[in-house]
Amino acid sequence: MVSAIVVNWNGQDYLPECLDALLAQDPSPTEIIVIDNHSDDASREVVKERYPQVRLIDTGFNGGPCHARNVGAEAASNERVLFLDNDVVLQPGALAALGQCMDEHESIAMVQARSVCGDDESIVHYDGGDLHFLGTLVLRNWYRPRHQAEGAPGPIGAAIALCFLVKKSVYQSVGGFDENLFILYEDNEFSYKLRMRGHTIRLCPDAICVHKAGTVGLSVRGEAHYPGERTYLHSKNRWYVLFTCMRWRTLVLTIPAQLAYGVVYAGFGVGRGHLRSWLRGKWELLCLLPKAIRARGPAQRGRTVPDRELLVALPMTLNPGLADKGTGAALRRAMDRFFAIYWRLVRGLCG
Repeated sequence: MVSAIVVNWNGQDYLPECLDALLAQDPSPTEIIVIDNHSDDASREVVKERYPQVRLIDTGFNGGPCHARNVGAEAASNERVLFLDNDVVLQPGALAALGQCMDEHESIAMVQARSVCGDDESIVHYDGGDLHFLGTLVLRNWYRPRHQAEGAPGPIGAAIALCFLVKKSVYQSVGGFDENLFILYEDNEFSYKLRMRGHTIRLCPDAICVHKAGTVGLSVRGEAHYPGERTYLHSKNRWYVLFTCMRWRTLVLTIPAQLAYGVVYAGFGVGRGHLRSWLRGKWELLCLLPKAIRARGPAQRGRTVPDRELLVALPMTLNPGLADKGTGAALRRAMDRFFAIYWRLVRGLCG
């Protein structure tokens, strides 16, 4: 039995297709709960009028997807909980495939569906990824045609939170999603906490979901404009995850690389007119530091796996068109080489 949690904010245009696809699954979830972050649109009216079998919870304020997922996990009555964003449409058989994948081994705590692009379903959007030692995610099969996507079903380093099946007991044992992050990098933090305790995250490529739009003002598709809000959140949340999840010894050993990456990213943001966004992120990070330190203890509790076994230094993921040619591409290759060499030198000493 599965509880399905749909996270929503101002998604009245997406909810019907999302909920219709959920109800059409065979078997369908035993309960469906929409967690609404106090939308300004008619989302709640759509659910009440068209889906009387769906439970609706209004959080009373927009606490972001992290807060909504935590509310949903608490409300779920089953051990297995499917989380999906309001702009995600499950394809037939996806829920059953996720469950079969989770059945394969007791250590599997989280299963990621394969996400394809809503504007071109022949292209993979998210297939999960790996935890880079810089705190970012290295995405698998990012914008790769589905027929060229590599990798059979199996363990991955991190999941993307738009559509995943998880065990409620494990979710709650690691503290759920950190609400200080609000949005962006919450996937990194949650995956990090699972894996440091020895839990396994898997990709199920047979479970297909269509990712329709992404978060307005934040998501980047293809060569689209890189929004200032993303620069702000990246400036703040990457370091928050490092302070919370990374062992102190690892953080100290990687500080030169962390700062080098930060300088390059700051230059990237400034070049796009995002200086104020970048500075705002750093100021809010400074204000968040006490909360990050308090969150560190619960995040690290029960840890059994060291950073050197969790983190990688694979080539970083960038959106198509951001650094594919010229000086940008050369800088990207040089950075990837530098970080790979640096991690090779310090990895064995990391906690």
